[in-house]
Amino acid sequence: MEEDELTDRKKLAIGLTAIVLGIVTTIAASVFVHGAESPLVDTFGRDLYPIVPRGWVPATIGQLVAVGGALLAVAGATFAFVYDRQLTWARAAVGAALFTGLMLILFAVIPNQWVTLAQSSLEWTPQKVFVTIPPALVLGNEMSVSYKTLQEIIAGTYPVVMLAVIATVMVKWQTRSRTIDKPKPTPVSSFGRPMRDGPGFAPAGEAETMPVAGATEHASQTSAAGTPEPISAFGRPMRDGPG
Repeated sequence: MEEDELTDRKKLAIGLTAIVLGIVTTIAASVFVHGAESPLVDTFGRDLYPIVPRGWVPATIGQLVAVGGALLAVAGATFAFVYDRQLTWARAAVGAALFTGLMLILFAVIPNQWVTLAQSSLEWTPQKVFVTIPPALVLGNEMSVSYKTLQEIIAGTYPVVMLAVIATVMVKWQTRSRTIDKPKPTPVSSFGRPMRDGPGFAPAGEAETMPVAGATEHASQTSAAGTPEPISAFGRPMRDGPG
């Protein structure tokens, strides 16, 4: 009992540590993104965040770090309060809330940041041509794919792929502990009885033999006088007399 409580305490400590690290990482990365997207000077001509690099690349890296911190916090909460614990209504509610938050990050925050990056920072507009299709492939017509189309292809493909990945992970997780070791079948004799090893028992895998009533061959036993004594089909000496 004490070992189980100690294990739960360790899980709680590890989970709370991950939560704190995730929250701190998310806040620090968000501040960094704010500085990377800010102008170089304010309205009074003073420098703003001179130690923070500017541009969409540092800002995107900061956003990825912020998302990683949020995911770390969600994982820590799951490990501390839900994972490998007896399921109750309270833990089920906490797990549902964590799962909902994770889905919001994957299907709302990330796609929104991608569209914002493509439209504002990368300037993937319909006027910018991504690839031109050879006229021979389109019956001599002029056809091209713009960066705007590429952005929409990525934005539409991401949810489908992510949904398939999540469904696969959920199925694998639900069936992870369903492997049951089946007991080895016990050898059964020709009479339908389990066969055991040991003194007086036939070895496993070999048929058990018994005398059968009405058999044509009979064994003989030598009596104390030295004369053969007839043996019955049931292995008992046959004696003459009344009954």
